[in-house]
Amino acid sequence: MFDEYISRKLGPLVDRLAEIEAELEDLRRRADNQARIGIITEVDPAGLCKVSHGDLTTPWIKWFNPSAGQVVETLIPSAGEQCVLINYGGGDGGAHTVALRGLASDAFPPASTVPQLHRRTYPDGAESSYDHDAHALAWKTGETSLNASRDVLDFGIGQTRIVLTPESAIFSVGEVAMALDAGGIHFTGPVIDHQGRLISEA
Repeated sequence: MFDEYISRKLGPLVDRLAEIEAELEDLRRRADNQARIGIITEVDPAGLCKVSHGDLTTPWIKWFNPSAGQVVETLIPSAGEQCVLINYGGGDGGAHTVALRGLASDAFPPASTVPQLHRRTYPDGAESSYDHDAHALAWKTGETSLNASRDVLDFGIGQTRIVLTPESAIFSVGEVAMALDAGGIHFTGPVIDHQGRLISEA
């Protein structure tokens, strides 16, 4: 009779403790699902991707772009790129999941390990970088390159080069060059002609 009385009095408390335990387990599961590391497996350039994490793969989900307001910058991710899956709904499905991409990995290592150098590389070999300690900007693609600092602008395509400084401008093609400065115009090269008339020969 005493046991029955205790059981009757404690029964609601035991039931409530079971409910709290279930709620805590659900919260723990949701917390575990809120952020995971994954690998992008498929990409839809319209703004969606699929991501594998463990043995699972998300449905089509959105990825983060650098900017998506009045200023829009689109940077489509690559298959094999590592990302963080953020499940802002905390549920089991992927309906409330987005991919925060941009994690360096063995497949896509960092473009630079120099702290003051911001560098971007492209699959075709093109590259742009800015060294904020040296105040130097560099850009190249194939035979075309541009290097600029506070004192020099150097632009070239193959053998053709233009170098500008506050004091002079130099235009060159191979061994032939023309320099302009406060002292005048200076030509160098094996042959210089004017309207077909040879005026200089090395």
